[in-house]
Amino acid sequence: MTNSRENNPSYERILAAGRSLFIEQGFPETSMEAIAQRANVVRATVYNNFKDKEAILAEIMRRYLEGYVEIPRRLREKARPEQTSFELVEDMIRNAILWRIENAELRPLVDLSKHLPTSPWPRLNAAADAAMHDWILEIHRRDAERGLLRKDLDLDFAIRALYLMIEAVLASFDPQASKRRVNAAVHQLTLLNWHALYREGPDE
Repeated sequence: MTNSRENNPSYERILAAGRSLFIEQGFPETSMEAIAQRANVVRATVYNNFKDKEAILAEIMRRYLEGYVEIPRRLREKARPEQTSFELVEDMIRNAILWRIENAELRPLVDLSKHLPTSPWPRLNAAADAAMHDWILEIHRRDAERGLLRKDLDLDFAIRALYLMIEAVLASFDPQASKRRVNAAVHQLTLLNWHALYREGPDE
């Protein structure tokens, strides 16, 4: 089986076809033959690229979760010296919510992936969580070293708890929410994060 996308123009068409059919018809009702027809390739080409439709679903989920891994990577590279910790955390939360909204149609596939015995979801989701959690921890650890955080605070425990709060909002956020509501949610989450950790307000 060839998983490489190099010199393989059919790979992306098959993946796109699988994604659209899983969403339109449901995963159980979609056959490899239907995917081949939608991708305008013969069935053998589908099998040359993916072992089965579970493998197609796994790649869709990998790309979705890789999007969350990419958020802190991108923000770390683009961080400016004048940016405050508040702004850095706010940017991460905003990007995470917007990615969730952009991929809202994948929600049924996400729920399915969590329960498939052979799904790589647990490993991929753990990597995404670790990437975002570690970025938040990195931001706040710098401020802890400067004495800006509350005394007697277990930073690792606090960040884990605060990240779980962010994750809960992401999982339940309305993908039809207006831009104003998105901005309000982002700001409120960042404020909650800040006031749980810092001795003074973000503007002080």
